[in-house]
Amino acid sequence: GGGEVNYVAMGLIIAFCAIAVVNTLAMSTSARSRELALLRLVGTTRRQLLRMLRAETLTATAVAVVLGSLISLAVLTAFSNGMARVPLPHVPPLVYLAIVAVTTALALVATAVPARLTLRPHPTEALGARE
Repeated sequence: GGGEVNYVAMGLIIAFCAIAVVNTLAMSTSARSRELALLRLVGTTRRQLLRMLRAETLTATAVAVVLGSLISLAVLTAFSNGMARVPLPHVPPLVYLAIVAVTTALALVATAVPARLTLRPHPTEALGARE
């Protein structure tokens, strides 16, 4: 029936959003190659840079989860109240935690992979390639 179509549509929306987030994180990390090379030249280790990027990603993900949850709750409450006459939507806690875990994992991978590729060449090579 209609329920399955809703789940498929919701799954597609989530998949497209995930692709957009991964692409944005990967591009923004790659675009920082000059900044990362300069940090390497002043003595920051690869490990320190990766830790810094991981902390930035986790902070951004935490803010996104909080804001996304609040916005989703507002929208879902309006839909539940208007369509099903249920005051609050029910989202199973395990489903919510799974979504948060997958989101966090995707964000970390989308940052770590381009960061490792960006940090691979010697910093002077990375600086020379941009100019």
